[in-house]
Amino acid sequence: MKRKRFAIGLIIAVTYAGLLFIQIDATSNNSIQKARVNLGRYLFYDTKLSYNQTKTCVSCHDPSMAFTDGYRTSSGADGFNLKHNAISLLNVKYRSTYTWANPTIKTLKAQLQFPFFNEHPKELGWKGNEQTILNRFLNDRKYQKLFKQAFPQQNNPFQLANIQTAIIAFEEQLVAYNSKYDWYLKGKMEMFTQEEQAGLILFSSSRLGCNNCHGWETPFKKDTSLFSNGIRVPSLRNVLLTAPYMHDGRIEDINGVLEYYSQKNSLYLTNKEKKQIISFLYALTDTSYLSNKELLNPFQYQ
Repeated sequence: MKRKRFAIGLIIAVTYAGLLFIQIDATSNNSIQKARVNLGRYLFYDTKLSYNQTKTCVSCHDPSMAFTDGYRTSSGADGFNLKHNAISLLNVKYRSTYTWANPTIKTLKAQLQFPFFNEHPKELGWKGNEQTILNRFLNDRKYQKLFKQAFPQQNNPFQLANIQTAIIAFEEQLVAYNSKYDWYLKGKMEMFTQEEQAGLILFSSSRLGCNNCHGWETPFKKDTSLFSNGIRVPSLRNVLLTAPYMHDGRIEDINGVLEYYSQKNSLYLTNKEKKQIISFLYALTDTSYLSNKELLNPFQYQ
């Protein structure tokens, strides 16, 4: 009987120890992931990331403009313009493709190789300057601590792969699914004004067919990227914060976009209809992320 009790007690003790170990391990992993997000935040906003210390991720992805930059096309660290308009990074975790014109780029890691290693023009200019840039972080006391916290099991965590891992961890925190439209989806129909409702009906109508290309995004689910004439159809979330428009930034404002498609597709939109559609597009705006200081410049907001 004593042996039986001892065996049962031993089983309980081993089980408890195992569960405790799992809990400690999960807590440790969570702590490391938070440290990587924090490191990524610093890197995202730090000009040390470019070869001549003039550019960083936020140069093209400013939070005040839904993580775009307000220019027709962005400029790289060497001062020359890129081919395309900066794409918003909000909800980037749920995208299925990551560039304007290459549907094969299906991971953030693959996308990051472009700003790091593009040559004509240079964006961050890492090619041929890898060790010089890494040494900046290696010799910085603040980053010595941040890298150690983010990659505690590595003797030398100052590696390109770790930098990209941290930036991706930060970018995956950039989520904006708290617009009026999101509340509407949750059944809060009263959130929409009559004009916004009219805009939604127009947007979804067979006459305009806007949602044939701009399909409805389900919050926190992977989207299905559509390409039209070789160019990716962008998300319309926070669209009124991301002017100028089109892949090359050639249209200055949203009125110009509506006029362009009205003429191209013979839609004959009236001024009233344009106003209704714009009202609906305003309902796709969510700037609540700006109140989260952990997503903003760590050199300004602690």
